[in-house]
Amino acid sequence: MAGKSVPLRVLVAGCGNMGASHAWSYHILDGFEICGLVSTGKSKEALNEKLGGGYPLFSDFEDALKSTKPDAVCIATYPDTHENFAVRALENG
Repeated sequence: MAGKSVPLRVLVAGCGNMGASHAWSYHILDGFEICGLVSTGKSKEALNEKLGGGYPLFSDFEDALKSTKPDAVCIATYPDTHENFAVRALENG
């Protein structure tokens, strides 16, 4: 019999409509754990409140990567920023 699996720790970058939708899924689905929410504006605070609070909040993506060391990153920012965020995430492991 297998033991309980460790949840995949996800850093959510972008907390607008798409980020909120993805974060809600990570919040309620087994096998996932949000390790941080990143946005430059106040959307991260509103989303954190909607999710019940308690998630670490970041304004800087690089700081969030280094602080949380996520297993995966959900990039829900404007499409023209995806490449930069993805490269930075990969460079940080």
